[in-house]
Amino acid sequence: MPADLWGLPCGAKTRSGTPCKITALYFGGRCKWHGGLSTGPKSEAGKEQSRINGRKGGRPKRQKPES
Repeated sequence: MPADLWGLPCGAKTRSGTPCKITALYFGGRCKWHGGLSTGPKSEAGKEQSRINGRKGGRPKRQKPES
């Protein structure tokens, strides 16, 4: 992050409608509560789906109902 941007507040709106005042920002210009890094899947089902996404490119498509 450029040195002239250090110390600036996050600027995102909080639930109460006021701007966030946290100055520890990520490269996207937001703090860890308003756009921080992803923590990834936590459950076993989520981890398995992540593996499938990496191999196939998404969830299996649903079959159309037969009418």
